[in-house]
Amino acid sequence: MSADDFRLTILNPGGNDLEQHFREGAGAPGKEHPPVNFHGYAACTRGFFHQNNQRALAEDTPVLLLLRGDFKASQQAYAELKKRGRTVAVSLKETGLHQIAQQLSDPAKLSRFLKIVGEADGCIATTPEAADIYQHVRRKNDDSKVAFIHRHAGMGRRFAQPFCRVNCGAAAL
Repeated sequence: MSADDFRLTILNPGGNDLEQHFREGAGAPGKEHPPVNFHGYAACTRGFFHQNNQRALAEDTPVLLLLRGDFKASQQAYAELKKRGRTVAVSLKETGLHQIAQQLSDPAKLSRFLKIVGEADGCIATTPEAADIYQHVRRKNDDSKVAFIHRHAGMGRRFAQPFCRVNCGAAAL
């Protein structure tokens, strides 16, 4: 698959962000949420941004699963995606160091986080701190399947497709 053919679905299970399709890329500014942050990842790959698991599964693409809240909805979405054979990379939705510390200070949340990150096909970090945490958690599996992508640098299809093929083990890409 060429980089031009690669599509990525961002899944924010139970989130409040608008669902958007970027089949034609970012497009002209309009009423919809501008493609920044994780919407930007979907726009760069002419992919999709969903909050509903079933709609994300219908896209038939690799998925970047956002870990948010108490991680219960993310854990359920992860299980469903893997059951359907999807390649799943994960990322914390909130990645400021103080936000990460707050999220992982709860033992139940920490347990869910460790399980999801440890089993995922890869991790995409939007801050160096998040990348360090993912690498530490994945050390026993394969910490090379962690990528730091600066939110403002943009992802671009030329990066996304090889990253998911090599680092997430997506042979189907």
